[in-house]
Amino acid sequence: MNEILKLKDKELLEKFCVLVREEKEATASVVAHLAEIDRRKLYAAEGYSSLFSYCVEKFHYSEGAAYRRIQGAKVYQKFPEVLELLKKDKVNLMTLSLIEPHLDQKNGSSLIHKILDKSKREVEEVLSELSLKKEKVQDVIRRLPVKNSAQNFTFTGESDLNKKDATAEVSQKGKKTSLEMSFSPSGTAVNPVQETRKVKIEFVADEKVAKLIERAKEVLRHKYPQGKLEDLVREAFELLLDKKDPERKIKRASEKEILRAERPQNDSAVRNGSRYIPQVLQREVYKRDEGQCSYTSPEGKKCGEKNFLEMDHIHPWGLGGSSTTENLRLLCRTHNQWRAERTFG
Repeated sequence: MNEILKLKDKELLEKFCVLVREEKEATASVVAHLAEIDRRKLYAAEGYSSLFSYCVEKFHYSEGAAYRRIQGAKVYQKFPEVLELLKKDKVNLMTLSLIEPHLDQKNGSSLIHKILDKSKREVEEVLSELSLKKEKVQDVIRRLPVKNSAQNFTFTGESDLNKKDATAEVSQKGKKTSLEMSFSPSGTAVNPVQETRKVKIEFVADEKVAKLIERAKEVLRHKYPQGKLEDLVREAFELLLDKKDPERKIKRASEKEILRAERPQNDSAVRNGSRYIPQVLQREVYKRDEGQCSYTSPEGKKCGEKNFLEMDHIHPWGLGGSSTTENLRLLCRTHNQWRAERTFG
């Protein structure tokens, strides 16, 4: 860095121009390499469930930087000519990430031509003019500052839900229903004199969801006279998780000692060569693998993904493997499919 201080003004500017040009070329090369890594699914072999996780966790890109490079790689896969445009600074990663969701083989070349040398705002205007920019309302969960008094649940707008004894309202615009919610993350009753952290949740739903809310209020009016959305949402998700959450199932099985009771019946199914994996074995494997993908790369990197988990036979069932605890493991969908492709082609 001391060498920079010794540069004359003209030399400093010339050197900077060279570095910028090299940076553009390097960025284009990174995009091309990401596209090929994605095509070969090499991130899976390295122990990552997605190309995004690979970029963020291994190379410490920010989420935004990783997203833009991956979107650029997707555009390059469809239209390889963008690589030269990146090098020449005719387009950048931001503008490519904006147009990627709207590209197809029919409009791709013309749309890329229209965004040359344009800023982010100008590209957004191009998308708007072409009626390609779809309405996108992000779901939001935001924790609010702790307050001394409890905040009432709010649900703003106008709808048939607007009743005197209701604390929820729905704003309907066409076929969409805008929902805004605030409630305690613990889902427990709030003491107005205690400090309680509130959570603001926003999302957009269709008319069917509004009708479900109306009906739920009617059915549960005896239990929740005020019809607060906080109570309805908590009730709905408690029932859902009781039915679907593997961790809750394991806890119930342990409490009721189902594991011991089910073992003889399920063992017979395994002995008979069935591909069916008994619930008791699924619970044992889930608990053993701690509810996450168990794939570990040759370098020791464990995937650890907790979404899209699937049961995998270590020795494939199609090659004679059995459905036993020792021969089962949890894999995320990426690694399960990648492993199947490697095994069966």
